[in-house]
Amino acid sequence: MFTQFINNVYSSVASVAFDTLIWIIWGSFAALSVVTLIMCLCIPKLRYFSKRPYLCLVNAYAAITLAAYLTENGLPQSVLAAVLFWCVGYLAYGILCFIARERVRRVSPVSQVALSAMPVTQPVKAVRADVPAAKSSVRLEHAISVTDALLNKNLGKGDRQELEKLKNNLAVLQMKGTLSPTESDILNENFNALLKLMAKYNV
Repeated sequence: MFTQFINNVYSSVASVAFDTLIWIIWGSFAALSVVTLIMCLCIPKLRYFSKRPYLCLVNAYAAITLAAYLTENGLPQSVLAAVLFWCVGYLAYGILCFIARERVRRVSPVSQVALSAMPVTQPVKAVRADVPAAKSSVRLEHAISVTDALLNKNLGKGDRQELEKLKNNLAVLQMKGTLSPTESDILNENFNALLKLMAKYNV
């Protein structure tokens, strides 16, 4: 049964003109590549998705190219055609990955207002040891909620460790009613680190 099925599939493929078959295979791959590229350019969120499925598509089409060439050519020519196709497909995969790295590192206006009203490059000197840190408490609460949201994301090992350490620091500072100038500097550094992580993971 299976032998007959394979024979029928081979007969169907072999009945198509070789040039037509190759145009169908490569044309469909080119169409999928163009659609994928346009979607990555037009839909920013797609840039952050894994491109491994596209690489799997390249491998599958390379195998199809090999099989198609074997219906008309010898093994050496067929392997060469498949390798050349795979190189072109891998180049297209590299272009998609390059586009994915071109991320716009921006923090949303809501996050900027909620986390910090001062420039990132300037240290926080306004909070003194003898003044209640009301605004800092509000920012700390929001910052801790942001760290919880970030921890639910698929973070790199180093970023996750940094975020957990940052959350612990913020929790310690939150327990204080007032902050010393030194603690204010630590708070500012933690805000800056959190802003960078928010921009990196598009939160």
